[in-house]
Amino acid sequence: MTTEVINRWEQYEPIIGGVLKTGHIDWRNVNFDDYRQELRLLILQRLLAGDQLAPTNNSNLFRWLLWRLRDIQRSNQKYEERHDFIITPPEVVQMEQAFENTELKVIIENLLNQSVCQQKIRQLLLDFMKYPDDLVTKRCIRLEIHRMTYYRHLKLLRQMINKSYCIDFQ
Repeated sequence: MTTEVINRWEQYEPIIGGVLKTGHIDWRNVNFDDYRQELRLLILQRLLAGDQLAPTNNSNLFRWLLWRLRDIQRSNQKYEERHDFIITPPEVVQMEQAFENTELKVIIENLLNQSVCQQKIRQLLLDFMKYPDDLVTKRCIRLEIHRMTYYRHLKLLRQMINKSYCIDFQ
């Protein structure tokens, strides 16, 4: 009886794949294998209970499996929301960002005070401090330099940082 059920069980793979596809679960999803195994177990339980399930053109089975999949997804989402230990409080994130910004400003200030620093690189550093998230094109227009000149100055700046702080930028 068990081998017969296992042989019949493999016939249900297309309907399981369709349910997963309808539920927007594909092979790249982290829980793909878990959901597929859960659906297999649900079908196996019904087969062992003696239910006669058609492996193809069975809209009732499809809807039932989709309903169970959505139920499993909801329970997983609730579990993740309750047991999410990765989220840090916003105050900690703000403090970390402020510390990183302060450290960065100290490094930039030290670079500005170096006598080796050229005027164009000094302008570039000041522009970085003033507009940290700006686009290259806007920065080049504001500094009145060509884009390739900007990249050359940026390369010189990297070399100065590497030389002064032994930091390796890729």
